[in-house]
Amino acid sequence: MCPRAAPTCEICEKVVSKYKCPSCLVPYCSLGCFKKHKETPCAKPSAAEEKPASPAKEVSVVENKDVVAKTEHKASASSAAKEVPVARPITVEEEKYVVEKTQLEAIASSSEIREALKDEALQKLICSIDSSSNPLLELDEAMGVEAFRVLTEKILSNISKSSDKQ
Repeated sequence: MCPRAAPTCEICEKVVSKYKCPSCLVPYCSLGCFKKHKETPCAKPSAAEEKPASPAKEVSVVENKDVVAKTEHKASASSAAKEVPVARPITVEEEKYVVEKTQLEAIASSSEIREALKDEALQKLICSIDSSSNPLLELDEAMGVEAFRVLTEKILSNISKSSDKQ
């Protein structure tokens, strides 16, 4: 799978966009650009404009609001000063790669995974992957880091255990 060219923010036209307006799907890079965009009304694009060129499924990161809310609540209790990133749509080429709600709950409730995520170096690595203009390359490089590789193994093991129970 080849990485796609990252779109540029249509507001400032300087930075790679990480988000899309929920109404009109215009790409933007920051809260400042989003606020500037919202100064003028926007509308959801017609069905013809909205459909992607490939048969990819768009999934919202916040589909499982229960899990996210519980996890954010627990995280905010321990680190109130940390900023929680805004959810953005993710394009998934194959639906089999979409994690089910029960699998997310299993990951969120795993003490082993939660303990591993306390590592600040690992947190920074995950943030750098998430904010990268080429996350697939960053992800490949991160697999060379022992702590990240171990974390992914724990997550995959946890996912397979929860799907076996279903």
